[in-house]
Amino acid sequence: MDKTGQKWHKFLPRAALVGSLLKHCKDHLQIRQELREFMNEMKKDSQKTQEDLKDEDSVVREWYIRRKSNAASVGLTHRDLLMRHQENEVCHICRKEFEACEEQYPCRICDKVFHKDCVLSLKELHPSHLTAIKRANTSVGWSCPECDDLSLLLKEKDLQSIIDTFDEEINPKGGQITFEEFIEYKKKQYGRHVTEDERKQFDLEFRLVDTDGSGTIDWWEFLNFQAKTKIASREQAELVHLLTEKEVMMAKIAFSRLDINNDGSITEHEARKVFDEYFSRLNISDGRKNTGSETYAKHALERAMSLDVKEMGSVTWDEFLNGQAQYIIAVRPNMTELK
Repeated sequence: MDKTGQKWHKFLPRAALVGSLLKHCKDHLQIRQELREFMNEMKKDSQKTQEDLKDEDSVVREWYIRRKSNAASVGLTHRDLLMRHQENEVCHICRKEFEACEEQYPCRICDKVFHKDCVLSLKELHPSHLTAIKRANTSVGWSCPECDDLSLLLKEKDLQSIIDTFDEEINPKGGQITFEEFIEYKKKQYGRHVTEDERKQFDLEFRLVDTDGSGTIDWWEFLNFQAKTKIASREQAELVHLLTEKEVMMAKIAFSRLDINNDGSITEHEARKVFDEYFSRLNISDGRKNTGSETYAKHALERAMSLDVKEMGSVTWDEFLNGQAQYIIAVRPNMTELK
C-alpha cells in the first residue's frame, strides 16, 4: 500500500471506532468527556487527511468513506450497481484479496466489500448484522457496520442531546427500552395520555426502531433512530454532500425512470403516468384489483411534485436529489422484517 493509502487505512478505523465508543458513554460523565475529546481528535485527523489528499487524483479520493459524487454513471441498472465489483477486490477488514471460490459481501451504501466471517468477528457488532448480512447479494442489500451507524454523521451537540434523552428522560431499566417505557416517554413528550389510535401508531414506530426484532430498543437502535431526526433538520445541500456514489446513482436511476422524455426534468404528466402504471399492477392477496391504487398513485404524485421548489411546473435533477437526500440517508441502517 502506498503512503496515501496508508493515511486512509489509518484514519478509517478511527471513524469506525466511534460507534463502539458511543455504546459505553451512557452512565458516566467521565466517559462522556472522553468521547468529546476523542471526537475532536478524530475531526482534526479528518481535516488533516483531507488536506493531505487535496492534490491527489480522483481514484485516491474515492477512498473517502462518505464522499460527494457527481453521479456521472447514469446508465447503470439496479442490478449493475449491486454486482459492480472491481478486479483484485480486497476485504475491507482483513485486507486480503478474494479467492475465486469466496463469496463477496458488498455494502449497498459504500464501495467496501467484506468476507462474511470478518464482519461477524467484529467486536461490538450489533446483532442485526447476523441476519442482515445474508441479504448483501439480494435486491434488498446490506449496510456495512460503518454505513449502518448514522451516529458517525452527528454533530457533538446532537449526540449529547440523544444521550441525555436516553439517560435522563427515558432511563430504561436494564439499559433497554420496553414498549411500556416507550409509551411513557411519548406521554412526556405530548404532556398527556395518548389515545388508542396514537398507541397503535407508536407500536409501529417502536417496531421500526427495534431493528433486530428483539422486542426491546437498545441504545444502538435508539441512537440511530434519533439520529435520523437530527440529520433531517440540516440544510438540504449539506445532506447531498453526505451521499455516497452508490446512493446518488440509485437516485439518478429513479429520476431517469420518471423523466420519460429524458429532457432533464420531471413533469406532472410524466410522474402521473409512471405512478398510475406502477400502482395499477399492485394486487391484494386474493388476486383482486387493488382498489386503493389510485389513492397511492395520487399521494406519490403529490410527493414527487412537491420537490418543484422553483414552481416551474417540473422537477429538475438538483431539486429531486436535494429533496430526497434526507430520506436516502434515513434508510441506510439495516431493517428487520416487521412481524
